[in-house]
Amino acid sequence: MNRMIAGAVAVVIVAVAAAAAIPPPVYDFCGTATAVAVDPAGHAAYAGDTCDGDNQVLDHLCGGFVTHMGHEDYYAIPLAPGESFTAEVAHGGDAVLLVTDVCIVFGTMYPCLAAADAAGPGGVESITFANLGAAATFYLVVDSHTTAGCGAYTLDLSIQGEVGAERASFGGIKAAYR
Repeated sequence: MNRMIAGAVAVVIVAVAAAAAIPPPVYDFCGTATAVAVDPAGHAAYAGDTCDGDNQVLDHLCGGFVTHMGHEDYYAIPLAPGESFTAEVAHGGDAVLLVTDVCIVFGTMYPCLAAADAAGPGGVESITFANLGAAATFYLVVDSHTTAGCGAYTLDLSIQGEVGAERASFGGIKAAYR
């Protein structure tokens, strides 16, 4: 009887060890993210098609917007502290925009920093994101609601710098009253 219990326990331990050895899935779009290059005015324009994109971003609720399992395109946007970007995407299908700060996750969902899903099929989605921390690269994900909802799109992106405080010299003001 003890051999049967010991054998059953051994089988359970081996099964648990085998299940624990399975690594989590890796979701990675680092190699396919387009590095955004802006002109001197901070503007960039791109055209793409989510139908030929990857499907790495999982379904999840992001700021009240649900991202879906359609194909995506990815844009890497470096921002200095205090900089922000605004993106407008005119999409032939039904687009969802997502901002994250990582391009690879292991067995979980991407962190959501901002999202937009206000327009329907053929509409224009718009999103603004500000970097309130240290210099970093952020990723704009142009996602489709479903694989059937993919389509061609244009992306209009602008990066705005930190608004500087206006400074006045009191010496100049004093000189005006002499």
